[in-house]
Amino acid sequence: MIRRILLVSVLIGVAEVEAQWRVGPPSNERESRPGDGGGDLKPIRPGDKLPHPDRFCWLFADLVIPETIEGRPAAGQPVGLRIAAGDGGEVWLDGTLQCRFDNDHPALVMVSEKAVPGQKVSLAVQVYKKVQGGENFDEANWALIDPERAAGRVGLRIDAARLEGVIPDGIVGLSQGGGLADYEDSTAARLKDGGFKWFRMDNVLTNALKKGLDGKFVHDWADLDRRVDFMAKAGTAPILAVSYMPEVLDAVPNPDRQSAPRDYALWEELCYLAAKRCLDRGRRVPYWEVWNEVNTGWLKPGPQDTGSETFQKLYDEALGTHQSDREVVRRFEAYCKLYQASARGILRADPEAKIGGPALASGPMESSPEHGHCVHGKGFARGLMLWCRQQKLPLDFVSWHEYFQSAEVMAKEAEVFRGYLRDFPEFQKSVAHFMVTEWNEAWWADRPQDHEIGAAYCADGVIRAFLPHGIDRPCFFYVKQNDMGFRGDYSMLMKDNVTKPTYHMARIFNQLSGRWLAVTGGDEDICAVAAWDEKKPRLAVVMVNFRFRHALRRAVRLSIDSLPASIKLSRWQEWTVDATHSNVWHDRDKADLAMTRSGRVDGSFTWDGTLQANSITLLELVSAEGGAAARP
Repeated sequence: MIRRILLVSVLIGVAEVEAQWRVGPPSNERESRPGDGGGDLKPIRPGDKLPHPDRFCWLFADLVIPETIEGRPAAGQPVGLRIAAGDGGEVWLDGTLQCRFDNDHPALVMVSEKAVPGQKVSLAVQVYKKVQGGENFDEANWALIDPERAAGRVGLRIDAARLEGVIPDGIVGLSQGGGLADYEDSTAARLKDGGFKWFRMDNVLTNALKKGLDGKFVHDWADLDRRVDFMAKAGTAPILAVSYMPEVLDAVPNPDRQSAPRDYALWEELCYLAAKRCLDRGRRVPYWEVWNEVNTGWLKPGPQDTGSETFQKLYDEALGTHQSDREVVRRFEAYCKLYQASARGILRADPEAKIGGPALASGPMESSPEHGHCVHGKGFARGLMLWCRQQKLPLDFVSWHEYFQSAEVMAKEAEVFRGYLRDFPEFQKSVAHFMVTEWNEAWWADRPQDHEIGAAYCADGVIRAFLPHGIDRPCFFYVKQNDMGFRGDYSMLMKDNVTKPTYHMARIFNQLSGRWLAVTGGDEDICAVAAWDEKKPRLAVVMVNFRFRHALRRAVRLSIDSLPASIKLSRWQEWTVDATHSNVWHDRDKADLAMTRSGRVDGSFTWDGTLQANSITLLELVSAEGGAAARP
């Protein structure tokens, strides 16, 4: 998918902090507050390797604001510190937690809105035990901050009289590779409470076909049944990715289950029987996605997939140039045959089922300096469309996976897919959904997935990419880890269904209902959506503060015009996900979604607040007659 790029230690245009940094002794766990290092402090400088990257440690410095920063006088200017170290951590200024960071999302800490050169400040940086990389004290630099960003107030305005589109029933869905950590009723109930309406799973046919002692095929539906039953308990509609290849059908030996079938007719029959099995049990599957990440090699062609002239021409047409790598063409041929067999088998059992793909690893572009995260995306995306046209096969949705990339990149990927579909009017009509069937902050173990940065990243993508660009089936990967270990795991639930911040992110969006309201304002840091449900009645606003690098706390003023009569005399409630609220990483005893403020509405409404870096704020106005609103 994408290659991890670590930050360099010094950014051009900022001044290194002139201070004696000291590093304290290592510890095995995150500490809730900075101590003094126990007196056992050793000197360290930016650029040095951390002495214990496999454990937690503290960096300390007493800083003095310099006379000049970036060649300009610092006096009276907003001054900050840019911090990056190890695999991520958190920054405390004068004893107060400012923000968290990792080596892809470095910190920017406001030191003074109006700097006084010579002023002393105390800094403590807790560097987290690494989970995937990062061993150096990368950066500690002074920076001048744009005054408007430092001290200005971001304006958001909502016109409650201007109703826009109907809010879909569910905004964030789920995705799982392999099996779930458990299939317990309590887990299903927690997901149902989260408002998830669709659930994508791959690896659903891997164990469905075996050979008995007599050499004949034996079907084993236990795993498939357990999965679709659980999805029903959780209130979600299945999106099943037909995968992976049962060993008895392997065209080539492959322990990773990536092989194409040795006989496509046998695969077609397996797909038919799987769809029929679900129907017969009253567990109809409305969406079937064909395979998983074929563009990056997650399908191994068999001897019969030769890369013939027919498929070479088809792939070249899709690509717009000649593809000289024969193995790519062979894999494309295998995927085309697999798609055809899957669609024919499923539709024999359920003619109303929807079929789609190509489940790309990252977007539908070719690898290039501009799209380095993409691999053979254009060839497989347009190639599938050409194949479906030629063979008169259905294409009811397009799908791909995306991790780590910015909202801007994900929006562009959707528009590139739309551009391809303009060449296929029949599929412009039939493609009803754009699905990102795997999505999270990273596809590797990464610290932000334990805390608020991962949640804010996802929320920013929902507001800036998914909602405005018609990505209507995003599937968060994945559901649950079955322990309480913090290792940057993808999951949104921990043991005993303790929630991570990403669960709150999804639940906040999934419980929006009614009609969208027009929102104006915001900037590169702040974005928002608003919803009005007349039946409840409830007016909800979701505000997100996220910037990919150097996020900063921001002051916000929200004004709502034309309040509906039913909530002119009402209550407002604020719920917060940030560094210190609704955050199991920060406080294991306070993982639940936290209400942080509330009050009364008297005919009009203006809200003033500070959104911390990497945060999500839900503001809701609810009828006073109903008393305290239910948990959002």
